[in-house]
Amino acid sequence: MKKILFIISLVFITSCTDPYLLQTTTYNDALVVEANITNELKHQEVLLSRTYKLEENGPKTQSNATVYIVDSNGITYPFEEINDKYISEQPFSAQSGITYQLFIKIGDKNYTSTPVKLTTVTELDSINVNKTTHNGDVGVEITANSFDPSNSSFYYRYTYDETYKVIAPLWSAYVLKININDEYYLEPRIEEARTCYSNNKSTSIILSNTKDLSEDRNSNFRIRFIPQNNYIIANRYSILVTQYVHNYEAYTFYNTLSKLSSTESLLSQMQPGFFFGNIKCIENPSEKVVGLFDVCTSSSKRLFFNYVDIFPGEPFPDYLYECDMRIFDVSNLDPLNLHSGFFGLKNNIQTGNLIYYSHDDVNYELVTPECGDCTTYSSNIIPSFWE
Repeated sequence: MKKILFIISLVFITSCTDPYLLQTTTYNDALVVEANITNELKHQEVLLSRTYKLEENGPKTQSNATVYIVDSNGITYPFEEINDKYISEQPFSAQSGITYQLFIKIGDKNYTSTPVKLTTVTELDSINVNKTTHNGDVGVEITANSFDPSNSSFYYRYTYDETYKVIAPLWSAYVLKININDEYYLEPRIEEARTCYSNNKSTSIILSNTKDLSEDRNSNFRIRFIPQNNYIIANRYSILVTQYVHNYEAYTFYNTLSKLSSTESLLSQMQPGFFFGNIKCIENPSEKVVGLFDVCTSSSKRLFFNYVDIFPGEPFPDYLYECDMRIFDVSNLDPLNLHSGFFGLKNNIQTGNLIYYSHDDVNYELVTPECGDCTTYSSNIIPSFWE
């Protein structure tokens, strides 16, 4: 829903000759529910927020709610509010043959979902990486494979969580310090700043429907395409792909959300109304509630590859940032020379605009922080799963 509102705003703003300050003329304050319970044994999560006006910065989380799930055996799973999320007090996993129902109480209002049963357990068999060409660009393609011999899964959704190594190209093992007496000296770096690990999560809705196929199989289904010149694959790259098996109702919900989230659909003649899910207010069934309570099976696979594995002997992608060096002559003590003299060096070091890279007798080379210290935009903590 956040993506829909952002794209609607963008379309109106960019289509006007003169800038126009968008404001909401009619507004429905509605509860937004994001609840996806899986067969994975873990602390399950429920996210609650409110719809928001176009002129506002974003949604507000719904706090002080009572949230719990009840299964068809009468077992109750209470949730507690932690850091803007509602987390199950105990880890649990959805079980086959049992239905689950979500209950939410906010003030004097009670909300509930329709009872939902766990979908067929279908494993993600494998994920592969291949060199390919897509829309004229050479790159790598991540694909997924799965098969349900019972021919009962049909409706799939995929997400991914990618992690990649970054290496600062102009890194130095030393840090330049300048004290109040204008004395400058080098100190060895204490923390890792050359090699870091960045992370991205999928934001698009990736769906597959095998209902009309001769068998319930996903064969080399594309999850992700990365152009060869994208730096995220320049060193070592890893991706965790998760496959969800949904029922028809949940698949329809995500498919509709995907269509409404595309600029092409918003510019078409389709005029969407309110986007309902399977949750309603008990006291007032006509109250508008956005979202879905879903109970589905999930399965994940991870793979790693190096750039040279896919593109042996080929040029590496350019670094994420332009890396120009500036040279400062520390023998030039003109206080007005902030471009290349000592006081320019001092100003850049103390403000953090530039950091030390190397020097000779009087010339010191400084670079932008992103080019010499990867922790300025990434993390130097090695992921626990890294190989």
